[in-house]
Formats: sequence, C-alpha cells, structure tokens
Amino acid sequence: MKIKDSLIHPLLTLTDTEERGVQDINILKQALPYLKKYRGTTFVVKLGGELLTDPERLDRIAADISLLYQLNIKIVIIHGGGPQLSQTAERLGFEAKKVNGRRITDDNTLEVAKMVFAGAISTDLLAKLRRHGCPGVGLSGVAGDLIKARRRPKKKIIDHETGSEQEVDFQNVGDIQSVDTKVISILMENQFVPVISSLGADEDGQVFNINADTIASELAGNLKAEKLFVLTNVDGVLKDVKDPKSRYSYLTVEQGREMIQDNKIGGGMSPKLTSALDAVSRGVSRSHIINGMTENALLYEVFTLKGSGTMIVNEEEEAAYLDEG
Repeated sequence: MKIKDSLIHPLLTLTDTEERGVQDINILKQALPYLKKYRGTTFVVKLGGELLTDPERLDRIAADISLLYQLNIKIVIIHGGGPQLSQTAERLGFEAKKVNGRRITDDNTLEVAKMVFAGAISTDLLAKLRRHGCPGVGLSGVAGDLIKARRRPKKKIIDHETGSEQEVDFQNVGDIQSVDTKVISILMENQFVPVISSLGADEDGQVFNINADTIASELAGNLKAEKLFVLTNVDGVLKDVKDPKSRYSYLTVEQGREMIQDNKIGGGMSPKLTSALDAVSRGVSRSHIINGMTENALLYEVFTLKGSGTMIVNEEEEAAYLDEG
C-alpha cells in the first residue's frame, strides 16, 4: 500500500529545534581550530563601567567569560566604574569633577572610588562569575604590589568648553610606574580568575585612581597575553561615528597610530585604541575593541573569523589573519 505524502513529510523534515541544533553543531565545528589554538593561553578582559550597571547584562558577560574559563583559557579581568562612581558621588552630595572628560579625583572622590571599585562592583562581578562556575578572586592594584603608581603631575590643557589653556591638578589620579604580576600568576596557576579594580598605590601607600584601559594594556603586555579584549559600549573603531556599519574589522598598529595622530578618533575611543595599540606593541598577539552591550560579542570575536569588533594587529599577525580567511 502506498504511503500518503502527508504522512511522509513529517518523517523527513527537520523540526525547527533540530535545524537549530544542526546550526549549532556547524558553528562548533567552525570554532574547533580556535579552541585548539587558545587552550592554555591567557586572555585579558577589560570591562567598562557602563557594562556593569545592568545585572542581566553583567550576568551574560560573566557567562561568556566563564565559558572561556571552562575551555582552559586563563582569564584576567580588569574593570572600570566611572558611571557608578559619578552616581554614588552625587548621592553623597558632591559632584564628580571632570575636565575634557578626564576625572579629577579629589580626596572625597577617592574615598568613593575605593568603595565603588574595590567594593560594590568587584563583589557583584565575582558573584555573577560564581553563578556560572568561574572562581574569581577580587583584587585592586594595591594588592600584592601589583601596580606601583605615582601622582599624575599637573598638566596644561585646552579646555574644550572655554577654549582657554589652564593648568589642571588631577589630584589623586595616578600614572603607572611598574607592575608586578606575581600575585596574578599565582592565582592563575591555581585555576582562579583575578578580578582587578582600577586602583594603585605608591611606595608610601598613597592610593590613586588609575585608568582601567591603561592597567589592562600594561598587564596584558607583562603577562604576554594572547589577547586583550576591551569591552565598551560601541561596536569598535568606526570610520563614521554616526554609522555603525562603518566599523573597521581590523587595523594595524601603524594605521591606528596614524588615525590618532590625525585626530580621526573620537575622545572616548582614543584611550581605548591607544591601550589596544600599546598592548600589541608590548607583545600581545592581538587586541580587540568590542561592544559588550551586544549579546555574545566576546564569543563571536574569539571563535569566528569575521568577529564583532575591531582587531588590532602588527604586520606579522595581519598576514596570519589574512591567511585564515
């Protein structure tokens, strides 16, 4: 007896769930070369404070980082917290001071920075990592002589609002003199994930607020990391800041330096790109600037050739990247 077509079709057609499963398997196969390549290497991940304001977003990012950890990739996390610092300062009754977007850290602001960076943000991030099976350990740059800093000297700058030159005292803002990664290395050797807040100190124990992008770049270089990821709230380096589709998929160090020198990079992106460039110049294989607001952006950048942000490479790595295509 001939079986009716209406009975055959359900047996031969994949369900939507099965089709998604096949797609997932294909994606996993595409990721296999990267899984082999990065096993046992070190990734440094810098999280901008704007990414950490929403608990659900923070949970998604923690899940992605935890997945990398489960794949035997060593992870070091550095986080900022500018928005949270400003909000907390306002709640306490004083306004955060900035000149050309750069924060002036007076004594009151420093006390808030210690509470927010090494306290609230670090604890929330550690809790999310723990939820996904990733054993994080919270540190500041003061711990274990990790970051030796000095007070930033007064600088003459042009105020963008007034157009006049003025000498600015950033007060308790520090510049990095040296880093000692011993404590980080001990933690990673014992399967822990260091989570570092952006504070440092001088030899006299004076604590300073330090730019998190700069810390990430310095640590990535000193750890000889395979990759530095700078997670922010934009899609990478854009040719036209008003057009997300104008993203550069990659830039060489030389191209990036020229763009900064020619003032083709906006003020908010400039320190991030500079940190990414400096890391590659210090021996990091590849740096990546990606949009942490986008779900799974970190994983797409790690495990796909197309990626999701802007990658920074030297000339040798550029040739290798083009060969991968």
